[in-house]
Amino acid sequence: MSDIGDFLDVLVDDAVDFAKDELESRVKEAKSDSKVFIKHIGELTEEFVKMRALGQINNDEFKELMEDLLDLNKMQYHKLSVSGKARAERIINGISKMVIDGLLAAI
Repeated sequence: MSDIGDFLDVLVDDAVDFAKDELESRVKEAKSDSKVFIKHIGELTEEFVKMRALGQINNDEFKELMEDLLDLNKMQYHKLSVSGKARAERIINGISKMVIDGLLAAI
């Protein structure tokens, strides 16, 4: 019984470490992507406001440009969502592989 308990303890520890590493990596990637994206959106917004203030674009053009930025925000959200789902799948597959490999090694 102790062998099974030891096996499960090691398996749980390895699975937790794997999931933790994957999640930490995903959070770092998301933060980095978001910082770059937010900076870019801010720069574009500033540029569009200046263009409107200088009369280079009219209100309708300004509104269209701002709606385009909204669309970019929605795309970024979906990108992060898909990336998060892919990472979750990677965690599930990695833990499943650990369990199967561990069981095969124990046999």
